[in-house]
Amino acid sequence: MPLCLITSTVAEVITVRDESMPVHCEVELDIYSGAPNPTWSLTDAEADSFVKQLAALPRTAPRQLSGRLGYRGFIVQCTEGTDAWSVHVQNGTAHIARGPTVHVADDQRRLERWLLNTGRPHLKADLFEFAESELQ
Repeated sequence: MPLCLITSTVAEVITVRDESMPVHCEVELDIYSGAPNPTWSLTDAEADSFVKQLAALPRTAPRQLSGRLGYRGFIVQCTEGTDAWSVHVQNGTAHIARGPTVHVADDQRRLERWLLNTGRPHLKADLFEFAESELQ
């Protein structure tokens, strides 16, 4: 059975998983206001990598997510069997909604850049370049 253990003494989210049950993740580039945002599915290997990268990030104080127009990061919806959770990755932080919301720091925005790169084959070149410029 999947289990997300959130420690108060160790600044990280540790995910203990049943490796025989793959995680499925759908990524949404949160960029449009009046049109559907582009989405794509991560491969099993990418989903596994996403979970591991997320679990390695240190916990941080809650930060409010931006609601501005234009680029607003990524929304990742994951399922593992009957367990489901969502992650909002934006501007150096990730909010993990799996039970109580946990906030982790992605200060170098590596996870955010990694998510964008998984979308390269699914995004129009000009949209990819715009989103990439927002990560500078």
